[in-house]
Amino acid sequence: MNEYETEEQQVEALKKWWKENGSSIVIGVLMGVSALFGWRYYDNQQDVHAVQASDMYMHVMRSAALKSIDDQTIDISNALINDYSDTPYAALSLLALAKVEYEKGNVDGAAAQLELAVKHASDEITRQLANLRLAKIYIEQEKYALADTLLNLKHEAAYDAQYEELNGDLYMAKGDVTQARTAYDKAISLQGLSASKWLKLKRQNLGASLNGTRLPGTRLPGTRLDVSVNNIYPVA
Repeated sequence: MNEYETEEQQVEALKKWWKENGSSIVIGVLMGVSALFGWRYYDNQQDVHAVQASDMYMHVMRSAALKSIDDQTIDISNALINDYSDTPYAALSLLALAKVEYEKGNVDGAAAQLELAVKHASDEITRQLANLRLAKIYIEQEKYALADTLLNLKHEAAYDAQYEELNGDLYMAKGDVTQARTAYDKAISLQGLSASKWLKLKRQNLGASLNGTRLPGTRLPGTRLDVSVNNIYPVA
């Protein structure tokens, strides 16, 4: 036997159900539609945000390539830091400015830009690159404690060789030839056939002595460690 015996009863039951549940259904549909359009709007805004950051970054890169860092370029870089730090372009622009400052001989200015790059990096790859470059500059500035702090930070295994090479540079700067030799050996072992000629030369200059005696050609305490621009910003 049917629950509703007549068509009229079925209509009345439907009207009653709609009266009780209709508002909830309408609200649910409206919320779903709003969420869909809201997400699409957010997604579009994110695309616009990224494109704007990319355009600003390209301006900084053009200025850096021309070695012409004017007030407008600085303002754009600051805007990237303040408004677009969720994109990779903020930190990348700082890396570019740091390179220009270093090549101009402004080591302190380069360090300041790299410190900002570490702080505002939105991804680990950029942060690791900034850390490595900053550690090299700290060694040149003889800020050994700061360099040591950076080199002891947790990092991806892919960067082990670069960290070991910098450890070698730091030990050499402090006059610890034995530890420098060990660090360079680790770096060469990790890099294998891809180990750079510069790294091998630094290691060869320390000779094969195991007693820590300084050999001819090694750096003595108080002399300047070679961390020239080609070593901090190697040519690809």
